[in-house]
Amino acid sequence: MYRELYHAGPRAEQAPPEERRAILEQVATQPLLDTMLKGIAALRASGRVTWGQPDLHTYDVQVHGDRAALHDCQDARKAGQADDRTGKRLTHGMPATHMVAALVKETDGEWRVAKVDQLEQPCSPAA
Repeated sequence: MYRELYHAGPRAEQAPPEERRAILEQVATQPLLDTMLKGIAALRASGRVTWGQPDLHTYDVQVHGDRAALHDCQDARKAGQADDRTGKRLTHGMPATHMVAALVKETDGEWRVAKVDQLEQPCSPAA
């Protein structure tokens, strides 16, 4: 489900505001769901959109019952923010971006991402 989060986000971003929650609810749960909705609204209000997708390198996946955690050493150089009107790329991510995600298996049996944090220290994709 973690990988799907990075595809659902841009779909929700391009959808009308009233459709965004339904798109994101398939892959995200609280508190991440509301965080993403607020972030998309703020991004769109500033005239920006996201472009590209980071390369994901997940590792150290730990499952404990209905909870899971994973680490991701992203290479986000092929993703960032762009001007919505012109398409000009304004930002890009960095290599070796260390992300930690918390997932929850919900009552419908589906895993959803509840939280994603970026750690300060870089990581190695070979980790």
